[in-house]
Parts: sequence; structure tokens; C-alpha cells
Amino acid sequence: MNRRATPTTRSLPLPAPRRLALRAVALTLALTLLAAHAQARTPDLSAAATRTAAALNGVLRNCPASFDPIGTPGKQCVGAPGTTEQVRQTLTAALKADLYGVWRSRDDQRSVFNWLDTPGGFVYLRLQPDPDGRAQTLIYLDLPPDGDPTPDSSAPASAPATPLPAPTLPAGTVQMGGVTLTPLDPPGTAQAARPAPTPPTPRVTLPAAEQATPAATASPTVSTPASGRSARSLAPVPFSRPLAVQTTRLNGPDVLAVQNRLIRLMRPARPGQGDGWFGPVTAEAVRAFQQASALPVTGRVDRATWDRLFAPDARTFNAP
Repeated sequence: MNRRATPTTRSLPLPAPRRLALRAVALTLALTLLAAHAQARTPDLSAAATRTAAALNGVLRNCPASFDPIGTPGKQCVGAPGTTEQVRQTLTAALKADLYGVWRSRDDQRSVFNWLDTPGGFVYLRLQPDPDGRAQTLIYLDLPPDGDPTPDSSAPASAPATPLPAPTLPAGTVQMGGVTLTPLDPPGTAQAARPAPTPPTPRVTLPAAEQATPAATASPTVSTPASGRSARSLAPVPFSRPLAVQTTRLNGPDVLAVQNRLIRLMRPARPGQGDGWFGPVTAEAVRAFQQASALPVTGRVDRATWDRLFAPDARTFNAP
């Protein structure tokens, strides 16, 4: 019995131009899907900054000029009162459900960072002292420098590889919130590098009888029955107004004199000078001095605090 051979069907190869056209279509479709996915996961930095400012009673502000070379053009900055640690605790309480695990630091806790989960993706969140001194703490928000954080929250912090720029300060300078302590030249150091400023001459108001007494024999502390205050003061300017933290920061030579005197009385010793703006850090130092001097602890420099602060026998105190 003869079997009929079944014809074999062969697929003909596509012409080369058609194969190239199909590959181009597939590549275009893949790129379109990737772009759509990326667009769907772009976080709204402005909304994240607004939410952060509302949680801290902070201020939406432009980022410092020193931040221009880093991050993306859409980066946001918020100024807030309180130390970096206080701001961190407030944000943890307000945004805990949307923060990515624990806070991290790579500079001995001078600054701390985390990631905020938003509908459009993660936002990189960093807290540090304000380099411009306009607020006590600056919050920097941007796209994560190395993409979204990894699920391994126990791994060492390595995601934010782009550090924020530190303020350019002279060697040995100490930043205390809104107050910058600039080192003075040590005794015996040559002054050729920069001209030494002429120290202000203290304005001392003495009774007529004491003005005729040579300085070498004058009593260091002389009380007048009329006022009960020290007749001799080390203040470079006279007392003209109470000093306290206000919405519009007080500044002037009297604030600078208070800051410099507080720095001289701090223990351990901290050489430097203030910036002339009365902010929360200055008020905290005033409270520490008032407590050491048995004065009412208010953080406000009234006449009694002023006289005790600039008295020759003013008490030293532990720096806050």
C-alpha cells in the first residue's frame, strides 16, 4: 500500500528591512513604557517641602547659593527653628508613617538624612545647621542622589552620596546654630596675615569722685546707693533696651556685646565672637548664665542681667 508524502511547510525568512523595522517598533514601545513609568514615579518636591514646613512651623525659602552646584534644579529648602535634633524628633513624630526607617548620619551627626515616601516616589530629606544663619536648621529636599533607598534598612547608610556643602568658615571656627564663633589670633601670633581690628573702648560712666581716682587704685566693684548697680561695667556700649527672641530678630552692637561676653564666660572656654543677631542659641546661653548667677531664668537680657553679665566678677557658666 503506497503512502502519500505529506508536504512540509517551511516559513520563509523575513526580509532584512522588515526585521529592522519590527525591532525599531519594539524598542520604541519599550522606551515609551519606561518613560511613562518614570514619569509616574517623579515625586513632587514642592508638595513635600510644603508638608515639611507645615509640620515644623517653618519657612519655604530659596536654597543657599552654596547649594547651586549640587542636586537637581527642582531642589527645595525649608528654614525651621530649633536644633537639628529637635527638628528630627518633630519630623519623626509628624511623618513617621512615611519615613524610610531610621535617620542616618555620615558626619558625626552634624547633619542627618532620611527618605520621605510620597505618591510620586521617594524624596531625599536632609537636616543640617543653616549655613546662612537665617534659621537655626535648614531642611534640604531633593530627588534621591542614588535612586530609591534599598529594602535593606539594616545596611550602613550609603545611599545619599552627594553631601551638602558646608559653609566656608575660617579654620577653627565653631558654628552654634545662628551664632558663628570666629577664632581670634592667639597671643604672640604675627598680625601680617590680616590687620588686627581696633578693640572698642569701653564706655564707662563713673561717679565724679571715682573719675579722679587713678585706675590702678580704683575698687573693682563700687555700688552706688541710688541704683544698687555696679558703678564699673565692662560693657562696650550702654544698656539701651531689653533683648529677647522676637519674630523680627534683634540685632546691633548691644546684641554683639552680649554674645561676646557670654562667649568669654563659657566653660570650657570658646574663643571667638558673635554675629550680632539675637536668636534662640543666644537666648539659651543667657538662660545658662542666669541660672549660674542666681537670676530669674528667662533667656531675656533685662537691666539686671546686663549689669551682672558685664560686672568684673561675673560668674562663668557651662556652655549649653
